[in-house]
Amino acid sequence: MRDITSNANKMDFSKFQLYSPDILNEHIFNLETKGYTLVENFFNEEYCNYLREQLQEAIDSYKPFDSSERSLLDKYHMHDLLCKNIVFGKTLEDPRLNQILSAVLCDFWIMYAHTSSSLPPKGNNYGSRMHIDCPRQIPNYPTNIGVIWTLDNFTEDNGGTFVLPGSHHTKIVPTKTIFDKNCERIICKRGSLIVFNARVWHRAGENNTNEFRHSLTMNICRPYMKQRCDWVRFIPTEITNQLNPLARRIIGFDTRLPTSLDEFFQPENKRLYKAGQE
Repeated sequence: MRDITSNANKMDFSKFQLYSPDILNEHIFNLETKGYTLVENFFNEEYCNYLREQLQEAIDSYKPFDSSERSLLDKYHMHDLLCKNIVFGKTLEDPRLNQILSAVLCDFWIMYAHTSSSLPPKGNNYGSRMHIDCPRQIPNYPTNIGVIWTLDNFTEDNGGTFVLPGSHHTKIVPTKTIFDKNCERIICKRGSLIVFNARVWHRAGENNTNEFRHSLTMNICRPYMKQRCDWVRFIPTEITNQLNPLARRIIGFDTRLPTSLDEFFQPENKRLYKAGQE
């Protein structure tokens, strides 16, 4: 893997405009009713190509941990991309992403996990099973939202992604028959953004082509919840020090816990857990 900080300027979101209230309300409506929404033309070809190149490089150099079945299952779900290259962390600086997710969850949402989902040629991955990404169901109060950045076209041939619309409204676990009868396959162009309630039952498809189908994924949660990893300590400081305040908040820099009374009794502007967060 090349120098992890040499690509800090590869992605610049200042040229993108925020979404109008009408467009934003449409996405919120889709999320509240169907449980998912599709944002087309989110990334351009240049961004898709560069992220795809870095992701493929990470997969090619992947070495499973010894005696870990989960490590083998997660071969095509890279959990530490944010540690490998700053370009992945740059995805968190996008104000359009924050605009959509804040409107659905809360203003101070944080990252639970940031991974990838790649379907190998003539194959699938662990995400191809029918599943949900959040065990909690609280009516009218989502705690987790899922995000997929599509780095390749999602087609019928390479699998797409299947979702069961409205399934976030019930605690009933659908059978495979119910899922297959009522699911919808999301087909979209590369560079799209798929946002879904983490309570929606879904699965990746089967890739019947001779090429990889790549995407990045993220699960977000409310600021008072525990993250999958201690991202502030996990991600190298040479990467996080170059990210803007929005990305650092998402990583968890505003929701850290004090490890001593010295850290606890700090003035307001130096607190590790910032006040006023939902």
